[in-house]
Amino acid sequence: MHLIADAPVPALVLFYPLVREYAVAMNRLFGFLPALVFLATSALAQSADPGLGAIPHASGTAFRVWAPFAETAHVAGEFSSWIGIPMARDPDGGTWSVDIPGARPGQRYKYIFNGHIWKRDPRARQVNHSSGDSVIYDPAAFDWGDDKPPAIPRSDLVIYQLHVGTFSGGNPPATFDEAIPLLDYLRVLGITAIQLMPVNEFPGGHSWGYNPAEEFAVETDYGGPDAFKRFVRAAHEHGLAVFVDVIHNHYGPTDLDLWQFDGWSENGLGGIYFYNDERAHTPWGSTRPDYGRPEVRAFIRDQIFMYAEEYHVDGFRWDSVYHIINTEMDNNTQGVQMLQAINRELAEIHPALLRIAEDHAFDHDMAFDGQWDIGHRWALFHQIANAWDHERDMRTAAGTLIDWPGFHRVIFTEAHDYIARMNDNRSRVPAAIHPENPESIWARKRALLGAAMVLTTPGLPMIFQGQEMHETQAFHDDTPLRWDRTNTHAGIVRAYRDLIGLRRNLDGTTPGLQGAGIGVHHLDNSNKVMAFVRWDQGGCTDDVVVIANFSCHDYDQNDYVIRFPSAGTWHRRFNGDSTAYAADFRDVGADRIDAAGEPPMATVAMGKYSLQIFSKTPPPGTPDR
Repeated sequence: MHLIADAPVPALVLFYPLVREYAVAMNRLFGFLPALVFLATSALAQSADPGLGAIPHASGTAFRVWAPFAETAHVAGEFSSWIGIPMARDPDGGTWSVDIPGARPGQRYKYIFNGHIWKRDPRARQVNHSSGDSVIYDPAAFDWGDDKPPAIPRSDLVIYQLHVGTFSGGNPPATFDEAIPLLDYLRVLGITAIQLMPVNEFPGGHSWGYNPAEEFAVETDYGGPDAFKRFVRAAHEHGLAVFVDVIHNHYGPTDLDLWQFDGWSENGLGGIYFYNDERAHTPWGSTRPDYGRPEVRAFIRDQIFMYAEEYHVDGFRWDSVYHIINTEMDNNTQGVQMLQAINRELAEIHPALLRIAEDHAFDHDMAFDGQWDIGHRWALFHQIANAWDHERDMRTAAGTLIDWPGFHRVIFTEAHDYIARMNDNRSRVPAAIHPENPESIWARKRALLGAAMVLTTPGLPMIFQGQEMHETQAFHDDTPLRWDRTNTHAGIVRAYRDLIGLRRNLDGTTPGLQGAGIGVHHLDNSNKVMAFVRWDQGGCTDDVVVIANFSCHDYDQNDYVIRFPSAGTWHRRFNGDSTAYAADFRDVGADRIDAAGEPPMATVAMGKYSLQIFSKTPPPGTPDR
């Protein structure tokens, strides 16, 4: 039993154990707390500590909660044997607070409104379950050591999207700590940034994370807040940035204590945190936050800054911005204004953090750095997934390169929404290419061709967990990644490592791939071949030539001629047909070719469904002719 020091303690406190058992039983059975328990403790002082949530300090914990329509507010927890301690209404009238000596981190607690509404703390950093209790957590207690987030230029970003619950390959849900030993694998692969699927608390243990129950708490089954901090710290030690996915277009809809939080609502809708009219409706439930309320905007802003400052994350991906800036009725200027304010403040205070939207980042001036290029994904996907060559269109393929080039777009062939069985029974790219046999040479060749296009296109390239080991199982939260495929398809893993190394210019031979310059100079729709030049500084100083064969034919008769940007010897830096990547590839093509004439032309041999990369800088150790 924890007595509250420096506060009047009525005689009834002697009966706390009996009262507690009675109170808990009544609450569990009937959903109310007997009035008797509120007499058991005199009101303590209103808290002088600023901020909302549970705020530990040297002698106890301050609690403050926004509940403007509540008539009474109490906090109960392990520090009071679950007896409700009255909270005082703050002068502004919208919040309630109390300072409780002896309340300490690790103890569970809840708020109680109007004597019978038990709610978790919306700003709790930790819970014991999505339908359980809040837990007092000290954000300052974690030892970050000399943590230094890596300074990664946009031109060097290669993103790896992963789902914590399935990434490490164990029985889902796996944890952050189980993922940490695999960070070295990502580093060797050449990855520079990890895009985490949502890590906020969600119902149960299996989820993608896009049904947030608690916006400030880290998922318990992943290990909770300290485990997430250990993961970020370890990632930084490996030179990896960490981006987090945030969901503010809707909440829940299940295990959602924000719903009718303090007892007030209109039209049977969600109460103070939500729109209570037609604007509430989303494809995932009527739980769109009310971006017009200053307190809700502060709630969202503070969650973003919590990740930035308490968890040291390096960037954000905002889920479905479309459903923030639009409702079913019309454009939502309140959502636009909220995003403008948060992103501008983030850019001013933490300018190094990347601000990415899933979609519609540039419909208004909302200070986003970029967005996922979903149009690019589908256009490229169809060029590699179509069953017949005559269905492929090199003009469309060229459009994926030149229509919107630059570091303001994230480009990919695989990401969670596009390869998941839950979404229209979709699957991985190899399974979409050849459903009957996703291990076939056709599936392996064309999936690799798609990845090679992504890694040679101007933008921020991203791959999804397992893509580099030719994973063929559809993504879902109960399907662990099959790490044995790094052995089965070691050659494909090597191909990705080689491509990423060239994309990042790690050996100094392909600087053009780090720029935004792009020019498609060869477009042969009849033979399904295209060639393009990539550059950074331009003026033929750092040109890289990429040649892609989207056909089932091997051009191996030395009769296919392609123009090059300048005369001289061009060294092949990558060949998607290399037998180093698969024993049944053919290794068609030459390691070096000479372009001559005006304009400079060269004969190029190409394996089916393969991409080659050339530059004029010879590989290290290449002997002169």
